Amino acid sequence: MALAAEIATTSLLSGPLARAGGVTVFDGLPDPRTCQALCDEAYDAYPEAARQELAADDHADGRGGTPARALSTAGGGPAQDALYGASWLRDHLSRLCGCAIAPSGNRGSYSYYVQPGDFLGLHLDVDTCDVTLITVLQDATDPHDAAGGLVVYPRHLGAPLGLLRAAAHDGGELIKARPGQSIVILGGLVPHRVEPLGDPGQRVISALCFRGGAA
Repeated sequence: MALAAEIATTSLLSGPLARAGGVTVFDGLPDPRTCQALCDEAYDAYPEAARQELAADDHADGRGGTPARALSTAGGGPAQDALYGASWLRDHLSRLCGCAIAPSGNRGSYSYYVQPGDFLGLHLDVDTCDVTLITVLQDATDPHDAAGGLVVYPRHLGAPLGLLRAAAHDGGELIKARPGQSIVILGGLVPHRVEPLGDPGQRVISALCFRGGAA
């Protein structure tokens, strides 16, 4: 298993997305009709969402740590499942990453940043999430404000998180995707975090995890 993960990482690091910094934003991915279906599904799932609050992280140096956080999450449904299993999406991500990409699980999730101060601390995604597709479904924040935005550190791609902490988070870039836009990030290689939400404001996203080097 460790060898497979090492091969996948090597493939991803040599691909087009990694050469571009490990993160990019797409308009119209998925199409507006699918985005609306995801948005409706996310709203329907919200009453069952689980609240996650953790004041301090575990200072993990690599993947699979436990970042500080304050947000709510819910599992996906049929609309998100259809997108997750779409062959066109798998093919698109494979071309973008330069190696075979496949879903790493059976279902994705929705994240709700809805309370003032909601955030997600610095982290690398878990081992089963080499590539992450983050689709913004709803945003009631100021588009010119960092609140709720994704901060990425492409200059630290593939580096331990301890080096980034020692550099006082040097080199962070804010990505404030809007509803209907999707961020594709090498989440296991590019350190990232979500800025605290302002008041008022809320952001709802769809998150899908993929593994690299898939057969």
